[in-house]
Amino acid sequence: MTPSTTGRKRSRLACQTCRDLKRRCDGARPCGTCVRFEYECIYHEGKTRKGRRPQSLEHTAPAIKPPTPAAVRLMSAQASPEEAAQSTSGVPPHNQARSLEANSGSAFVRKLALRLDPKKNPRMHTFAWNAFLGSRQAKRIPVYHAITELLSLQRMQELATVYFQQVDPIYGFIDRHEVTRHIQLRWTAQMVQQASDAVLCGIAALGCLFSRVHSDQAELDLVESARMLLEQSMSTPATVTSITAWLLRVVYLRVAGTHYEAWMASSMVMHMIEAAGLTVESSSESALPSTRQEVDSETARRIVLVAQHLNIWMSFDMGLTRVSLSNISIAMLPTPRPGDYTYEISELLPFSIELDPERKPTAAELETALHTVLSRAHSIPPTVLAQCNLALCLCRRLRSLEVSLAESILQKILVLTTNGIQAAQAILAARAPWHHMAYVPFQIVCVLLAIDTVSSISQLRDAMQCLKDISAVYNTKATEDALKTARSLVLLHQRGKEMFASALSDILKLCPANPVDVVSETSPTLSDGTEWMDGFPMDFSNLQYFDIEQFLNPGFFWNAGSNGMIMLNASDTGVLIH
Repeated sequence: MTPSTTGRKRSRLACQTCRDLKRRCDGARPCGTCVRFEYECIYHEGKTRKGRRPQSLEHTAPAIKPPTPAAVRLMSAQASPEEAAQSTSGVPPHNQARSLEANSGSAFVRKLALRLDPKKNPRMHTFAWNAFLGSRQAKRIPVYHAITELLSLQRMQELATVYFQQVDPIYGFIDRHEVTRHIQLRWTAQMVQQASDAVLCGIAALGCLFSRVHSDQAELDLVESARMLLEQSMSTPATVTSITAWLLRVVYLRVAGTHYEAWMASSMVMHMIEAAGLTVESSSESALPSTRQEVDSETARRIVLVAQHLNIWMSFDMGLTRVSLSNISIAMLPTPRPGDYTYEISELLPFSIELDPERKPTAAELETALHTVLSRAHSIPPTVLAQCNLALCLCRRLRSLEVSLAESILQKILVLTTNGIQAAQAILAARAPWHHMAYVPFQIVCVLLAIDTVSSISQLRDAMQCLKDISAVYNTKATEDALKTARSLVLLHQRGKEMFASALSDILKLCPANPVDVVSETSPTLSDGTEWMDGFPMDFSNLQYFDIEQFLNPGFFWNAGSNGMIMLNASDTGVLIH
């Protein structure tokens, strides 16, 4: 078809981003440009102007109009690092809200799905946040009872043993000897204290959760009884016992509950910690009354660390604001003790805090943090999953800054994802449903698709098998949705590769090999068109610096915004291949 017979296709209405960048807009919602560069695609559908506005008004309008996301990003790219940092600090409120999603795995999944198929508009969903998402509590109607009516002394001791074997080594913030003493007093002397009973209910509920695949009535009643006891004590000042009980509830909700309920409870715990003065070394530093003297420094330190860890990551996952404690004066790292791995979680906390979107860490700082986290050695599966979760989040942040990762870093990421899959399988085998059990394998699938190398794609089988095994044991809607979504992402990726291969095949068909040149006088076999390779001085495998993965792959996902990755637009289907 000649150029004279084809008109220039232009959308009747261009989005604001394409207007600012002076690019041709395809009119899709979101348009191809915004999908490729992850801009916010906004259309202003007003009445068509009959004429241009006066020149004087056009000069005054930009002075009061806030910059669009594309304009801010374009100015930042052209400015120096110092100027870019200043420009990003003055973004409009809606952009500040979007910046909270920087660490969200759910936001990353949605962006990945849009890249694989821009015509789809998947809703924001917290996939595999835990294996239950509230389904464990929804099976029966819970009822409040006194803990001595719910459990016998022997059963309480058994559940406490499960708690201290499974949960306490990771989140160690309770004195086991004190709990054992209180259990004896509660069932023998009938000493009733609301906060203490709430602690025992929380320990027993987590013991049930980590000892049974399916919940029973006792577990639900324990959770309900703890909730009612805690709500009754909300009108009184926070004590160490009540904070401990609330923190146990947060741990349970993080493993088995819904995300909003867990985040709200976690935020409340953080405020209670501040009100109780647990963040200061000595109560003499404040003129206000506090309950700091009720607990030793080591226990206070552990309560603060576990509460911070949970609140930070729940806020990151959901794209919501975390509760920041600004007056911490106690030494943050807990003292290591035999059989306790809380310090491994605590050592990751500084890197987690630095990921706060309000801090705006530079690419160099994120790369340094990623290198340090990848180099760490963790001892047990739950802390390996925490390490893997942090590393994946750092990768997503670097992706948002369009940073190219070195090959050595990519190899370390793939080693850690392998360890993460093995850790999730080990947790599944132990029937200890930690919240990262399904979440990390799901995020690993997304990151492996994003890396898009032969090595990363070869790991997909293990990651998908892990999700399948988890869904088979913990057969809930949450695990089923995670498995279905992961499979859909793999399917979209496959279709994209097939269209890419089809485009290359069409090119080869357009320029077929000359039959005269390829038919040999001694052999009737046709050539495949690779005779030019015979002139190479040596085989590819002998080239010292040759990387077959870099040669075969169209581009690494993290470099998509910076190296001008080729995108073939299949007009018949609208699928973008990259």
